[in-house]
Amino acid sequence: MKHCYHCGRITTGDPLFCNTCGRSFDKKLCPRLHPNPRSAEICSRCGSRELSVPQPKISLGWRVLEWLMRRFLGVVLLVLILALVFELLTTLLRTQSGQSGVILLGFLFALLAWIWGKLPEWIRKFIQKRFTKRRGRHEEE
Repeated sequence: MKHCYHCGRITTGDPLFCNTCGRSFDKKLCPRLHPNPRSAEICSRCGSRELSVPQPKISLGWRVLEWLMRRFLGVVLLVLILALVFELLTTLLRTQSGQSGVILLGFLFALLAWIWGKLPEWIRKFIQKRFTKRRGRHEEE
């Protein structure tokens, strides 16, 4: 998700351009989507003079504030999740059936870890590729 500092809209996903105003995010792009620095006049790969207009730069202070807020919110979310898991486990461990369920989950995770370790390397890589975030074609060029 990216925020356009020109029009103030948020575009979901990992877009190259703002859907509202059409400006590119943090770099200039040629019609073939080659990334170029903001100061470029000509594409460094294909020589095209048709470069996109990037969104306005934001100050270092705002970037630092954004970074701090993301970290702060991440830590708060982690603390809340850990508190929820702790409360859930203490509630489950108070009953006989809850204790059995926690032990069963532990065995299940141990079994899955053992199976994962026994899988051939090519199968593990295949599974990891399927579950990891893919990069777009524009980043590979």
